[in-house]
Amino acid sequence: MSRAPLLMLLAAVLAAVEYAPKPDQLALYEWTTKQTARWTSAGDDLRYETGIVWSLALRCAAVDGPRMTLAATFIKVIATHTGPGTDIRVDSSTGAGTDDPLLGHLLALVGHTLTLTVDRATGRVSAVTGADEVIAAINQRAPAAVPGDPPPLDAQARAAYGPEAQTRLWSQILALPAAGVEAPLPAPFTAGAMTRTWNDLAWTVALPGGPEAKAPAFELAKDPAPVRGTVTKLSGAGTLALANGLPGKAEGKLSFTLAIEAMTQPVATENEISWKFEAK
Repeated sequence: MSRAPLLMLLAAVLAAVEYAPKPDQLALYEWTTKQTARWTSAGDDLRYETGIVWSLALRCAAVDGPRMTLAATFIKVIATHTGPGTDIRVDSSTGAGTDDPLLGHLLALVGHTLTLTVDRATGRVSAVTGADEVIAAINQRAPAAVPGDPPPLDAQARAAYGPEAQTRLWSQILALPAAGVEAPLPAPFTAGAMTRTWNDLAWTVALPGGPEAKAPAFELAKDPAPVRGTVTKLSGAGTLALANGLPGKAEGKLSFTLAIEAMTQPVATENEISWKFEAK
């Protein structure tokens, strides 16, 4: 049997899945992200775990032909970070962790709205507005100690919450089935791509080009010193379900190695990131 009819059928099935919300449609979500990082330092095996649980509202602000505009408002956050000598908890409902230098900035996002321009057929986000207001709120919480100097969290905030980073992140969360396509590595990566392959409403990802391909580079911070490196051994999988024209449940997991160019000696960390974005 010729493969052409099968490929045409597959393309038709993939094209049939798209977002189709009604204007002003509102849905509440719980967005859970967990990250584990492991590495060896001075003979010790170190493991740190970070968990962030957001409550947020997603409203369809407009539908314009092949595009839709979604307004994502952050309502509540609970975050934890644990590891050797570390036990942090941030909770916007109680105010816990307000002054924590690692996760306290998450409280600045509560009440803020990001506006996303989304392709209804692919889920790819082409623009995010509201990110600059989030960065300003983070900098207001942690201002510069010396007038004229940049706020201490400004570089990290721009890397994690700037428009480009949020475009990458939300494109990962909202991705819809498409015939084998390259997708940008999500934040905090600032460059590089991965190949996503769909099977019905399930997907897998890998680095494009095979083991001989050049490893994508990343930069996690610029100040006080750049943290750069490459991404290797990336793999991942996930699933998607729609509900009432919007995401019903989107979940996935990525595993990868970061080869970090540290100031003293290179460090290789084994990482795993998982997420679940689910309507309540």
